[in-house]
Amino acid sequence: MAWTWVKAILMETMHSAVQSGLTFLRQYRREDPLELDDDRFLTLHEWFLRELSTIDTLADHLNEPECASYGALCSRCHKRYLAIKEARANANLLAIARGAGTATEENPSRYGRYASPPLVTTQLATFRSWKNSKSTFQASSLRSLLHFRDCNSVAMVGSGSFPATLLWLRDNFSMLRYVGLDIDPGCVKMATELVSAIGIDKVHFELIDGRQYDFSGFDFVYVANHVVPKRAVLEQIARSTSVRQVVVREPTPVGELLAETVRSNLPPAFVADAAAAPGGMMSYDLLLRRV
Repeated sequence: MAWTWVKAILMETMHSAVQSGLTFLRQYRREDPLELDDDRFLTLHEWFLRELSTIDTLADHLNEPECASYGALCSRCHKRYLAIKEARANANLLAIARGAGTATEENPSRYGRYASPPLVTTQLATFRSWKNSKSTFQASSLRSLLHFRDCNSVAMVGSGSFPATLLWLRDNFSMLRYVGLDIDPGCVKMATELVSAIGIDKVHFELIDGRQYDFSGFDFVYVANHVVPKRAVLEQIARSTSVRQVVVREPTPVGELLAETVRSNLPPAFVADAAAAPGGMMSYDLLLRRV
C-alpha cells in the first residue's frame, strides 16, 4: 500500500479541516483497509478517525447513497478496529492478573475501569490511554443518566471481549448483578476469563443475540454502540416490563459512518428522555423512557 497519500493529506495546509477529512474518507475506501495486516490497519484507521472527526455534518458534503456506501465499509472497519484493540487490552490485563501471584504489585482488578484500549474519547479526536488516565470510564456521562435506586440487576447487549462498561458499572455500583451478552463466542470466552482472573464477582457473560434474550427480572439494560439492529433489540427489551431504564449508545451525525443510529426510529414503547455529551468514538449515551 502506498502511504504517500496519507502523509500528503495529513500535512496539507492549504485545505480546510473538513476538506482534508473528506479527502481522507474517499481515499480510505480506495485503499481496501480490510486487506491490511492488523498493525497497519490500526495505524490507518486511527488516522481515519482523527480526520473523520473534523467533519461536522456528513449530509452537508455527501449525498444519501454516498453516506450509505461509505457507512457499509466504515462500520465493518470500525468493528474490526475495536475487536483488535479490545482483544489486545484483554490479553495485556490478563497477563498482569496471571502474574500477580508471584509479583508484589497491587491487585490488578483495580485497573479494571482504566484498562480499555486507547480510543477516540471526544469528537475533537483527543486520544488517551484509559489505563493511565485518572478519569474513570464514562464517569462524567453515563453516571449523570443513571438512577440505580431499587435496582438489582443489569444486562449489557454487546459487551465485547473487553467489557469496559460493565467493569465501570461494577466498580461504581458493586452490589448489583451484571450479565454481558454477545454473539461472538470468542468475546464471551475472553471476557469470562478476564473477570475471573482479576477477581471480579457478580459479572458473567452469555453467548446469545439480544433479540432473543429474555430480559425479565432485569432493571436496567445498556445497548452498545455497535449492536445491530438496535431497534429489534429494543423491541425485545420492551417485552420485559421489569426493565425500567435503558441506555443505548448512539452515534453522532458523523459517527453514523461507524455505527447504526436508532434515535429517529425507536420502538413505540420508548422515547428519548436525556442524552449525555458526545464522548468515545463519536457517540453518546441516550437514556430511553417507557411511554
